[in-house]
Amino acid sequence: MPTQSLPFNATKETQFKGHAYGVENQNNVIPDRLYDNMQLTQYVSASTDPELGASSFRKFMIPGSSNVLLAVSFGGATDWRTDVLCVVNTFGIVVSTLEAAVCVTDVYVKQFRIDAQNQIIVTTIKPVSTVSIPLATFSSFSGYRQDISYVINEQGQFVQNTATTYQSKTYTRSYLMNESINLWEGEETPL
Repeated sequence: MPTQSLPFNATKETQFKGHAYGVENQNNVIPDRLYDNMQLTQYVSASTDPELGASSFRKFMIPGSSNVLLAVSFGGATDWRTDVLCVVNTFGIVVSTLEAAVCVTDVYVKQFRIDAQNQIIVTTIKPVSTVSIPLATFSSFSGYRQDISYVINEQGQFVQNTATTYQSKTYTRSYLMNESINLWEGEETPL
């Protein structure tokens, strides 16, 4: 698989462009949740159906390390739903994982980007309500954006670096589906 240069923005328009390579997820080392609600609390495991298996679609070199960072997607060949970033060592062993993107029926709940300092920033839209909001049918909800940055330490583990939470607002289905607006490009106000 070709190596992707950094920085990298997994935008709605370009995230899945390119080639995908099958990944064996033996013993379910890589979390494979396929979500059904906005709160990301209801899900099925991709391992329950071979058609929903893992594909790797990006590879990044980790500066100063022999490990690589792979972006692995679950949900099938045409319906990629959950992306997990995996630190993999030279023996092909997964050292650490981080759920980085969730998209169901073109509704984005999470997106990621990697900045020039090699920080991984995961942007998530979180509902205020604890009542389950179905991803397949919701029209709008009150929620807030949260950006959490991670670094990869010398042991190859993802370590949370910073977290920024933004003021609540109403998110619509059309806004979260709009391919020209990435989740980190909203005009939310930090708390």
